[in-house]
Amino acid sequence: MKPLQVPVIFTLFLLHLIVCTQNTFSQIHSPKYEVRAVWIATVMGLDWPKSTDPVEQERNLREIVRSVYEANFNTIYFQVRGRADAMYRSSFEPWSHVLTGVLGQNPGFDPLQCVIDEAHKYGMEVHAWFNTFLVKSGGPLPDISEPKHVLLTHPEWIRQVNGEWWFDPGIPEVRMYNINVALDIIKNYNLDGFQLDFIRYPGKNFPDDQSYQIYGGSMRREDWRRENINIFLSTLYDSAKAIKPFLKIGATPIGIYKNFNGVRGQSSYDELYQDSHLWLQKGFIDYIVPQVYWTLGDQKGDPDLALVAHNWSGNTKSRHVYLGIGAYKSDVSEQIPFIIDTTRALNLKGNAFFRYTHIRQLKNFGGRYDHKALIPPMPWKDSIPPLPPYYVDVQNITDGIFKIQWKEAQPVTPDDSAEQFLIYRSPHAPIDITNPDYLIARVGKGGNEYTDTIFHISSAHYQYAVTAIDALNNESAPAYQSIILPEIVEIAKKWEYKFHLGMVAKSSSSIVHIPYEVDENGPVIIKILDGMNREVKNVVDKIQLPGRYVVSADMSNLSDGMYTCLLLTRNKTERKVFWVD
Repeated sequence: MKPLQVPVIFTLFLLHLIVCTQNTFSQIHSPKYEVRAVWIATVMGLDWPKSTDPVEQERNLREIVRSVYEANFNTIYFQVRGRADAMYRSSFEPWSHVLTGVLGQNPGFDPLQCVIDEAHKYGMEVHAWFNTFLVKSGGPLPDISEPKHVLLTHPEWIRQVNGEWWFDPGIPEVRMYNINVALDIIKNYNLDGFQLDFIRYPGKNFPDDQSYQIYGGSMRREDWRRENINIFLSTLYDSAKAIKPFLKIGATPIGIYKNFNGVRGQSSYDELYQDSHLWLQKGFIDYIVPQVYWTLGDQKGDPDLALVAHNWSGNTKSRHVYLGIGAYKSDVSEQIPFIIDTTRALNLKGNAFFRYTHIRQLKNFGGRYDHKALIPPMPWKDSIPPLPPYYVDVQNITDGIFKIQWKEAQPVTPDDSAEQFLIYRSPHAPIDITNPDYLIARVGKGGNEYTDTIFHISSAHYQYAVTAIDALNNESAPAYQSIILPEIVEIAKKWEYKFHLGMVAKSSSSIVHIPYEVDENGPVIIKILDGMNREVKNVVDKIQLPGRYVVSADMSNLSDGMYTCLLLTRNKTERKVFWVD
């Protein structure tokens, strides 16, 4: 019998861990903090734009942003520079030809600004996705434009490799030019992050003899090439930090840093001269999105994603690593729920999906994105939370509708100001704000109230908490306020607890209250059945702690007659008959 290979053993172990975790909790709990990012590719109009009509372009762009938000993503990587051209108002490079069909022609609106405005409206981050050293992919020379394409103005900076044109990173003027292009974007747009792609050489056979001879000194060519990338990145990081200290700088290296036991493939360190472990260690960067576009387990000779991801999890250097997922591959797409589980099991900070077109039809990834998630803080950039809100007040407006109001604490400095307020609700006090199940809403900067609707009241007592978060998602201490619902208290007083399912009580012509008791932590299902024993309403379907609850159900859309309330727990089944008239 052929011995089991190391990658297979590790993948099986990791999947076993994930399955055991799922069985323990009976469902997959989304973490409170997790990056959920998607790349929106503009080069060749891959994801956008699909026409040259500016009205349609802007409408489609807003629709994309909204759909990403509704799918519970929180970060957009928008491609602003594809091939030394621009999806924004640039002082250095021409408008991309995919906008109008003509290189350099103004499209009549600013795509990057459109994405920023729309995403910030929903509380999402926008990172400018910047293709760094790849200048042009094949074809003839660029058309004349204003400003001219860099391939025409500085051909001495550029080398042709396998039909593509690439900047020579060994030329100091090349590095400085790209830094200036990047800083032009950083200065002029309210970005949350700046992401560097193609921050590498195209391969070992790069024709840089001339620049190596001039600038290489006594260094080995391989080390000199890596150092050229390091110098570029560290200079850009320091320059960007001086302008906007809270801006997040990231990069997307090829997925394998170096080959190691059980993993063989293109090495970004040895073949493309990306020393990404050093970038993390030296603080040249805030986050890495390695392009691990493979499946779990060995397939088609590709490396095992689980093994590569495990290697990254041991080399974060206290910075963030988000796994870049190749959703464009059908076999990878099928595994996305388990890849997300793998990311969480390894305590990595999230996932990014390449690219929008290939995830827009997918539905919440098997429940993994059922709840929204906050973006993890970066304590090396800022670790001080804002002051908590105060004077929290909760008013019962009408049945199941509550208004929560608060006052914002005055910040000591502008950097301490609240960017958003988080609203939590729970039948248990004090609220565990680390549990994302209790997070019900986010209110934008300057807001001081929120109206909450509880469709199925399950308790006579609710506690609300309000916290403030700053631009880097540092969260304040909570401010609490509770509310008691007298009508539910009266129902609970009349309930004799010798049954797990109490008598169904009506508080109006259409609302019924169902008291019940749970003995142990586990799944609870409450359904209402009609006279033919058919389900007509699903009232509760979730994990609950031991305790006594009261849940409400709206019966207004049901006809008069006899109904049965059915309670199912892990080890109990009970029924109660009641009438609607």
